[in-house]
Amino acid sequence: MKEELIEALTLSLSRLEENYQVKLPLSIGIKENKNKEFGDYSSNLALIASEHIEEDPRSIAEFLVKELSETDQVNRIEIAGPGFINFFLTQDNRTEILKIINQEKDGYGFCKEKKLKRDKILIEYVSSNPTGPLHVGHGRGAIYGSVLSSILRSSGHLVDEEYYVNDQGRQMDILTLSVWVRYLQNFDKKISFPKKCYQGEYVKILAKQLKDKNKDSFLPPEENKKELAKFLSNLMNEEKALDSVVEKAKKELDESFEKIKIFSLNSILKNIKKDLKAFGVEHNLWFKESSMFSSSSKKISAIEEVINALKKNGFIYKKDGALWFRSTHFEDEKDRVVKRENGETTYFASDIAYHADKYKRGYNKIINIWGADHHGYFPRVKAAMSALDEDAEKFEVIFIQFANLVRKGKRVSMSTRGGEFTSLKELMEEVTSEATRFFYINRKSNQHLDFDLDLAKEESKDNPLYYIQYAHARICSVFNKLNEENRSYNEKIAKKSLENLRGEKEIEILQTLSQFPDVVERAANKYEPHLICYYLRNLASYFHGYYNSEKVLVENEEKLQARLFMLSAIKQVIFNGLTLLGISSPKSM
Repeated sequence: MKEELIEALTLSLSRLEENYQVKLPLSIGIKENKNKEFGDYSSNLALIASEHIEEDPRSIAEFLVKELSETDQVNRIEIAGPGFINFFLTQDNRTEILKIINQEKDGYGFCKEKKLKRDKILIEYVSSNPTGPLHVGHGRGAIYGSVLSSILRSSGHLVDEEYYVNDQGRQMDILTLSVWVRYLQNFDKKISFPKKCYQGEYVKILAKQLKDKNKDSFLPPEENKKELAKFLSNLMNEEKALDSVVEKAKKELDESFEKIKIFSLNSILKNIKKDLKAFGVEHNLWFKESSMFSSSSKKISAIEEVINALKKNGFIYKKDGALWFRSTHFEDEKDRVVKRENGETTYFASDIAYHADKYKRGYNKIINIWGADHHGYFPRVKAAMSALDEDAEKFEVIFIQFANLVRKGKRVSMSTRGGEFTSLKELMEEVTSEATRFFYINRKSNQHLDFDLDLAKEESKDNPLYYIQYAHARICSVFNKLNEENRSYNEKIAKKSLENLRGEKEIEILQTLSQFPDVVERAANKYEPHLICYYLRNLASYFHGYYNSEKVLVENEEKLQARLFMLSAIKQVIFNGLTLLGISSPKSM
């Protein structure tokens, strides 16, 4: 309807321009009115046009209305105040949305084939270092990426969901050391455990599994045990000394160090995938950082390849024995090291190679979902893409603010290295995976989130997810009660009786139902999944208000069928919205 009104006003505006011999640089806006006293829709076009034409806006409004073509869908048009044009729809037009929902069912609100504009999009999200279980800090980005992918697909795009596995570097070495020392403690409890290693209970579990599988294969020779125990004891509290311990472990274990790393990595990744699946999050692509360090088909690694390409383009120089990328050329605050003086490449070099690989795969859009603490990292990666002659505008980053767990009004503290954290699995077990999904996504991503555990478990209207799901279940109970009374739902009668839906609350619901496709489109275009949550909460509120004030199962057959038809549409839209969020629509609660 909005599109039709805009089209009619566009034609009317062109006649206004002819009449006054001007060209008006105007965009026509149509607003849905909450207060039906001012019509179903309104436009301030006359007021905006008056800024360019020396004419009273009300007179301009009268001209525009006069030139508007008649339509069966508009009952009347009124000019209000200084020149607002208000459109009052016919009853048939208001209720037409119910027939559309009934016809499209699970497809209502989503992209139609004729409007299909398919972009190939890569969304990379979560990408937590595989040094421990996923904790509540990872949950918000996980659900955001999952729901955004779902919304973009519903809008007709082709979407890949990727997890980047940081399986190289210092943190993986520290994890390997942590597992090995815990493994040694299974044989000798006197061995000290460095406080700067990973402290979580999961490390002890990995170590026990390592021992069960490999027995004493990774024990040092008997003559080295005392020296190693003394070494660990002397350096256990120093962060800088950790690198020395890692080097000693690598020397002591030789190839076995890599075996322990691979064992630990695979075990943790297996649990990460398991937890994500329980959370309703499934990446179809997994990209390992280690794949860029070696290649069986090429003479040089992917990382060396991009460094050479940057050299060729004049963006690499040598200083103090290291290789630097000229990121200041692209307005970054300082240049960045890509290869240290000892010949090791940096995390940044890996990121350049990884993002260059994304471009090679032919995506129209490349979206990263990062925590807010990575904000400063975006300019340098974007700069590197520009330096490689890639279209940097294809690359976008969405920053997710931190989420805090709140229990009984107090925040729950977290530290990954220290082992003091609530895992995502524990959170799902406490409040259910669906409540976890909804509460993470029920707020704009760039706003801080306090996840209220007590509220997430509450069965009341204050719990938004419960309130929405209860609306769906409540409608199902109405149809169950209808069957119990030996009465039936008749769509044929309902479609002929829709003129009975004239009440203020009914019109409010009809208008809200018609907004769903626009909400989905806005959520897709603005990358704002929370809009779906807000919409569903509003629709549920309108339904509950209607249900509490009006009897649905009335004696009058035409009124009954019309109301059931409307309730069926509400139920369908709630189902479609919750499906986008990856949440069920229960039939009873």
